[in-house]
Amino acid sequence: MEVEIISKENIKPSSPTDHHLRTFKRSSLDPYCPPQYIPLILFYTPNPTDDHVNGTTNVVNLISDRLKRSLTETLTRFYPMAGRIRDDNTWVECTDEGVEYTETRINGKVSDFTMTSELLHQLVPVHTNLATEVPAVIQVNFFSCGGVAIAVCISHKMGDTSTYATFINSWAATARGASAAYPTFDSQSLFPIPGVPDTVTDLKECDSSDEEQHKTENLVTKRLVFDGAKVSALRGRIGETVTTLKYPTRVEAVSALIWNSAMKAGLATSAPPPPPAAKDQVSKMYIIVNVRKKMDPALSDSSFGNIFTMATAEASVTTSAGVDLDDLAGKIRVAIGRIDGDHVKRMQNEIDEEYARFWTAIGRIDGGYNEKKKKSWCNFPLYQIDFGFGTPVWVTSDALQVLGKNDIYLMDTRIGKGVEAWIKLKEEEMDVFLKNQELLEFATILD
Repeated sequence: MEVEIISKENIKPSSPTDHHLRTFKRSSLDPYCPPQYIPLILFYTPNPTDDHVNGTTNVVNLISDRLKRSLTETLTRFYPMAGRIRDDNTWVECTDEGVEYTETRINGKVSDFTMTSELLHQLVPVHTNLATEVPAVIQVNFFSCGGVAIAVCISHKMGDTSTYATFINSWAATARGASAAYPTFDSQSLFPIPGVPDTVTDLKECDSSDEEQHKTENLVTKRLVFDGAKVSALRGRIGETVTTLKYPTRVEAVSALIWNSAMKAGLATSAPPPPPAAKDQVSKMYIIVNVRKKMDPALSDSSFGNIFTMATAEASVTTSAGVDLDDLAGKIRVAIGRIDGDHVKRMQNEIDEEYARFWTAIGRIDGGYNEKKKKSWCNFPLYQIDFGFGTPVWVTSDALQVLGKNDIYLMDTRIGKGVEAWIKLKEEEMDVFLKNQELLEFATILD
């Protein structure tokens, strides 16, 4: 299906940034994040009772004008997003150059793009992971059926999922004439830069070498959907036997099942290591943890930047068997629980060593089945984003661009407290992974 570009421009703030705000200093956590765009794609379908259903030029122009006018106002509040990231990654020059904004026309239906990661990839405005300078790029896709897909790509150098959600919700509120959230720029004062270890200064190089390595491997991306009833049943099963926690959350339960299934697939397709490693291998799951609410006093969700750290869950495995789901769910809970107020205070006063080790490992990891990286976008208000033409029918990401080897992304389903998961594995591992009967009992494979 052809995606035709109809316009490209830079959208600038509606008011110039004050001179004393032109230099935006970043926190000690920001330099660790890779120079990578994280796309968020929001799908909207036309209401059969309104004029949007025809996708007429007039309606497209009305929506386009509303989105662009509200974006200029939003960039005035989020002024660093309209600037440029400078070479040493410690500051943003707030130049008001704006965000790159593209509009396309697609002769097709929104539903045609909800099936494969390859089709989703066509809806994002930039197909590169090196977001080293421009903080944000946006592509608005107009379908002939009247539907709209808005793809927002924000550099991970600028902020985390909470920052994305705040920015897009603020833009949407402005578009529909509602009260809009203002960001707070307090991360630099809370996490000042004392100096960044040499181990993370070559992240760009690590990213590119990692990409070259993966080109030589056959990696497969799949989407799994756990509907609300299945998630509830999975939580109940784990809760019946678990000793570490009474009743896992839906994210803990789904994470444990995917981790266990992926470990078994890795064991089945990998040659056993020589003794003594064969007796006791360790599988690790790296978990992103938002620390805003773990601070004292707690930060608001609108605190701008990368305000998170990493938890590491570890499980001992053998070549003869996997690990019980209840054990894995408990280890995930314990690992996240270790990120407490005291941990955050150490992050504020010194370089977070676990954080540094994580990003160093990400740059150089060999991608063996014993290490997984998990990020959850569940419980963020993404399905509340309303630009004035309703809430999204589907929120997802460009899995081809975002996921690296052994990555797991979790997102909410629109209804029913379900979970949608994207995962990327080696082809031979994925073949075994998708045949796991316990996984298939709870998940539907859609991509």
